[in-house]
Amino acid sequence: MPAHSNNKYSATLRALHWTMFALVALAYATINLRSVFERNSAPRLLMVESHFLLGMLVLLLVVPRLLARWRSPQPPIAPPLSAPLRIGSHIGHALLYGFLIAQPLLGMACRLLGGRGIALPFTDAVIPWPIEWVNKEWSGILEEAHEWLGTAFYWVIGLHIAAALWHAFVRRDNALRRMW
Repeated sequence: MPAHSNNKYSATLRALHWTMFALVALAYATINLRSVFERNSAPRLLMVESHFLLGMLVLLLVVPRLLARWRSPQPPIAPPLSAPLRIGSHIGHALLYGFLIAQPLLGMACRLLGGRGIALPFTDAVIPWPIEWVNKEWSGILEEAHEWLGTAFYWVIGLHIAAALWHAFVRRDNALRRMW
């Protein structure tokens, strides 16, 4: 069976899309669940560390996803979109990819500039950050940007989901089916 047919994205792209969807959803869930737990408690730390690890996984997968996207043909939407809808789609996808890159990088910068280093999962090991490069002020500024962008992207992600549902149930085209 071919990896790509004329009416679906490649199996690789579909797997990366849904994997990244799950990772982003879990990253949002873990950072929001942290407030359920007492400050400095082990469960709260687990939520924060899980959030960070999930963000790093997203960052690691975004490059293969972009490469796969550029290397495989995009199945056409039938019936075709009007020019304004095509432009809106391109803008929305560019914003989503920008988010998938910027958010993890901002989170990593916050952590490093805050002097926390990067903990290696399932170990006590930490990749250190030189103390002379620690800058708590910049860490705080970047953390605010990270939080603001995270909140803003609830809306972009919601719009992406709403657009997919609109394609499926109102326009009744194949846009969503291409990713299944």
